[in-house]
Amino acid sequence: MRDEAPPPKTQYVTREIVLDHPRLVVLSGARKGEELELRNIFQGVTVGSSPECELVFEELLPIHAKLDVLPNDGGLRIRDRSNGQTALNGFPVKEAVLEPGCTFKLGSLEIGLENAADTLRVLPSASTHFGDAKGESLAMREVFGVLEAVASTDVTVLLLGETGTGKDVLAHAVHAASSRRSGPLVTIDCGAIAPSLIESELFGYERGAFTGAETEHAGAFEAASGGTLFLDEVGELPLDVQPKLLRSIDEKQVQRVGGSIRKPANVRLIAATKRNLDEEVHRGRFRRDLYFRLAIVPLTLPPLRERREDIPLLVDTFCTAFAKRTSFGPQIQETELQALCTHDWPGNVRELKNTVERALWLAQTGDGDVRFMLPTPASLRVEEAPDGAPQFDPGLSFSEHKQHWEHDFERAFLPWLLEQSRGSISGAARLARMDRKHLRALLKKHGLAGEN
Repeated sequence: MRDEAPPPKTQYVTREIVLDHPRLVVLSGARKGEELELRNIFQGVTVGSSPECELVFEELLPIHAKLDVLPNDGGLRIRDRSNGQTALNGFPVKEAVLEPGCTFKLGSLEIGLENAADTLRVLPSASTHFGDAKGESLAMREVFGVLEAVASTDVTVLLLGETGTGKDVLAHAVHAASSRRSGPLVTIDCGAIAPSLIESELFGYERGAFTGAETEHAGAFEAASGGTLFLDEVGELPLDVQPKLLRSIDEKQVQRVGGSIRKPANVRLIAATKRNLDEEVHRGRFRRDLYFRLAIVPLTLPPLRERREDIPLLVDTFCTAFAKRTSFGPQIQETELQALCTHDWPGNVRELKNTVERALWLAQTGDGDVRFMLPTPASLRVEEAPDGAPQFDPGLSFSEHKQHWEHDFERAFLPWLLEQSRGSISGAARLARMDRKHLRALLKKHGLAGEN
């Protein structure tokens, strides 16, 4: 007698994403962590405060809150039935399509759509801060939740995100919450040290190792012994130094420049970069094995424009800190706060902090009214450039300018490349003499598509 074949796995497709047994996960409230597996989604399920709902939340009473989770061309969608009590990713909706990772809000409750085939996520923190980092948005509380879970361990953390998103603040917070908090926290900015000096700064050097080495010098690994070593802008690390760093991490030992003795390296490692290291690996500018060694717990910090609901909290934090230093704490007009919330903040939290503090200093020495001076494209130019010539921002570094123009180049080059290959990704990769997987990643990044 033959064994019966297992029943085929039911799959739901939304765009190009396959859902194997989708589930709803409660992300806040008294029932945080509770799950509802959507076994028969094509009949739909209802979530709300009424006893007739499949997922009932009595804490929503007396608010009449209810929504339907329904099929949508093989995918999923939600439909609000409670007069505006539903929001998706922070925006009020009456009806919307769901994809894995989407979060919708029903009244005060946050609920996420997960794929049962995915690794279980760490639930968001109930706190609106982790160390000095602040945020009440779901995106930041998810970051806090992961860091709360791993801070007390010695696991390596890789912080990714745009300039000014708070990577250095979180690195200090992880150290302060770790078992190594009584030890030193040593920071090495890999982008601020000359390539010829970075090796000696990391590993140290012996007397006479090179011209000018008149005394021996302990490097960052030795200086951070018993504590934490924070490698900021690790994406700028020269290629020839990367294998030496990898060896030191794997063997937990370092060898000074000009030395022959290997010394123990008892450090917890935190790394940060604004670069997309996966792309840097495909371009041959970052070692794959080092990337995997650093990205044991990778966390991408959301830019401020994607968590605007955190701006009032951040402004209040900056104003409170300013008042403690100067005894000046004025009330900020709602119109001024709304102006901050509509700005895109290319410099993220750092730019917001500078803007708020500038306005507070001017208000203190002026009439006492706080007025935020937000930059405009015209105010960012050093001078008018001829048509087609680059325009530069005095507030950005060389590497940030370069990254910006790389993005514009890719946006112009990729459509042209696909046109040359008549839409064939394989043909385009051959023409450009680049890895096909990397080309696919670039096309996806810029919302372009081609044929195999």
